[in-house]
Amino acid sequence: MKKTMDENELRRKAEAKVAYLRADAKACSGDLEEKRLLHELQVHQIELEMQNEELSQTRDEAVMALEMYSDLYDLSPVGYMTLDREGLVLAANLTVAKLLGLERSRLIGRRFSSFLGSDAFPAFIDFINRVFANQIKEVCEVALLSEEKPRQVVWIEAVATVSGEECRAAVIDISVRRELEETLQVLHTDLLAHAAQLEAANSELEAFNYTVAHDLRGPLTLIASYSEMFEEELGSKLDEQCRGYVRKIHDGTMRMDKIINSLLAFSRIKSVEMRLEKVDLTEMTEEAAIGLRMTKPERRVTFRIAKEVVAYGDASLIQIVMDNLMGNAWKYSGKREETVIEFDVTNVGGKPIYFIRDNGSGFDMEHAERLFIPFQRLYRTDVEGNGIGLATVDRIVRRHGGSVWAESKPGEGATFFFTLG
Repeated sequence: MKKTMDENELRRKAEAKVAYLRADAKACSGDLEEKRLLHELQVHQIELEMQNEELSQTRDEAVMALEMYSDLYDLSPVGYMTLDREGLVLAANLTVAKLLGLERSRLIGRRFSSFLGSDAFPAFIDFINRVFANQIKEVCEVALLSEEKPRQVVWIEAVATVSGEECRAAVIDISVRRELEETLQVLHTDLLAHAAQLEAANSELEAFNYTVAHDLRGPLTLIASYSEMFEEELGSKLDEQCRGYVRKIHDGTMRMDKIINSLLAFSRIKSVEMRLEKVDLTEMTEEAAIGLRMTKPERRVTFRIAKEVVAYGDASLIQIVMDNLMGNAWKYSGKREETVIEFDVTNVGGKPIYFIRDNGSGFDMEHAERLFIPFQRLYRTDVEGNGIGLATVDRIVRRHGGSVWAESKPGEGATFFFTLG
């Protein structure tokens, strides 16, 4: 707003204007006293005109500021109101009037508590008492009285004025937020119930898996034993074809025994109590590589194992992960004249990502989601395996709060990545 001129400045400007007007005017008749009085009169008249002009400009600016304030006050998405000590509405913007469903002129002078449900009345009275007693900002959440419209909940913040006779309050409609929170709470409860059901179903399934696998052991051992006795006692009396049948029976029981062992190990993974500690992934990978070399020392294999790679997890479970991933790379690169298996770690967004890469047969990424499902095998069937290894890796990694995935192209090898939470 423009600053009002002081008396000296006003006088100076008036004198300058009178001098300007006299420059082209005829000389005034009369004595010096008359001239002086006329001069003073002219100066005073110009001062009044200038003051009037300044007051008019100041009034226009005040009117514009008031209009702008009124627009901001009334069109704000937040409701504003002034209350006295009894909770009477002394002033309110249009947002409050709309929220309460009443014309503003009819709202003034009414108790705000009359718009509240009976259960919210005590909380609001306590809120008003605290506002005027503490002279600091107080908050309150209450439900409005509503018979036709959906339940409305408002959040009120208020602070008393300096006089202590009134308070300024902001009113925010939080009905949608509360409705969403209640919906989320219901969904959360349903999700917990569903998770509990899944947990129970998984426990029952694992118990069933363990029982079936354990019960199969007895008859399977019996079949294997009788097939060995049959071949030993009657092998010389059988032709080659019959002896082949007996060997297939025995080999089949051995494969079945391995599957049962894998199933039992798979079912135990989730129930094993984890002991978290610092683990040396480099050492685990090197041990796995030594074991693989011993199975086929004639293979030409180069292991590239990064040094000093460590992680945090259960050592026994992480060893299973490394053994399975290394064994997987070993198996599916067996047709290469020269095999290269690499273990290393990279960093993405401050998080370590471990990986094992081979130059084997690879696979089509179109079916990659089946990799970690038990008994789902994408690779050739001419290599050993029961489809449990990668599923075991997935379960262990997820128990550690991490994830595992693979990238590959047919004929160009495969890379298996995993993280640990």
